[in-house]
Amino acid sequence: MIIILKSIRWFKMFKCIEAKDEELIKEIYRFRYKVALEEDILPEGKEFNEAYEADEYDKYSIQYAFFDKNSEIAACVRLIHHSDVGYPAQNSLKIESAEKKKLMLYDEKMQTAELSRIFIRKDCRGIKNTRKIIDLVKLNAGVKMKEMGVICSYGALEESFFRLLLILKMPYRIIGPYQMYGNRMRAPCIMFTDEMMELNKELFLETVN
Repeated sequence: MIIILKSIRWFKMFKCIEAKDEELIKEIYRFRYKVALEEDILPEGKEFNEAYEADEYDKYSIQYAFFDKNSEIAACVRLIHHSDVGYPAQNSLKIESAEKKKLMLYDEKMQTAELSRIFIRKDCRGIKNTRKIIDLVKLNAGVKMKEMGVICSYGALEESFFRLLLILKMPYRIIGPYQMYGNRMRAPCIMFTDEMMELNKELFLETVN
């Protein structure tokens, strides 16, 4: 399947790159560490030998970096997929039993994923810039999930960020109570790939099989 994307003018303002070389991946980890340190969300009890933040899920992740017009990282996100160790929201948060039963209909490794570590630099967090970055997340990670056959993706979201993502047409649904996770109260959420793409169909020109 080939998904043809509409041209968007703010590609010149922010550029998304799928990180494939080790140095860029380490740059993303350093960016994550810096943002997490500023926001006081570094994992408790974890020792950092270097100034970068990474965990066991990164080996199963596609890393995306979003660069500003000065070629500096403005944001990042990772898409965890085909994971042998499950997914953060699934492993660390309590999910309602009825929702668990529904999710058992899908192949956990092949048909589910998780978008996480959505970090945005402080000076890029105005609603206009955030909208542009999240649209690029939808375009890049959304297309990748569709190509890989990922039906739904988890999230572990703070209430304020959950509400913001709904406004920005990321149709997550809460599947469990808010719980303490990563120094913040977060709820396990799920988002269906097709629903997200349908809600944002103005971003996609057409799908060719």
